[in-house]
Amino acid sequence: MGLLAPLGRLLFSVIFITSGLNHFIQLQALTAYAQASGVPDPRMAVLVSGGVLVVGGLCVLLGAFARLGAAMLAVFLVASAFMVHHFWKMDDPVQAQNNLIHFMKNLSMAGGALLIVYFGPGPFSLSRKKRDSSLGGMKLGAPLR
Repeated sequence: MGLLAPLGRLLFSVIFITSGLNHFIQLQALTAYAQASGVPDPRMAVLVSGGVLVVGGLCVLLGAFARLGAAMLAVFLVASAFMVHHFWKMDDPVQAQNNLIHFMKNLSMAGGALLIVYFGPGPFSLSRKKRDSSLGGMKLGAPLR
């Protein structure tokens, strides 16, 4: 059962890492999309958000500063939900439905990120290994002798 946490971190983080890298690879296209969505300083927003996605995703994946990384992802997800996926302004029902799905997906993933903020990375994480070794190899939750 202990393998579920690192597997969950992998599955959760892969979308952020790949999407963040895509922010740099597709900088022009994503800048145009951000500009069309009314994001202020769209090029800088794409660059900064790409960095947040990669760094936050790697923090969660590795379990090093996972709470901080997950908090960064949660802020990004809520901000992008409201700044980019404003389905309530759209006249085309297909486009509005598509943006509603992305809006809800972002809020749902922000909820998952907040769970990591609260519960931490779990077993097989770099921060857990570091914390365990600083306790003299004693596992958290193990009885004191």
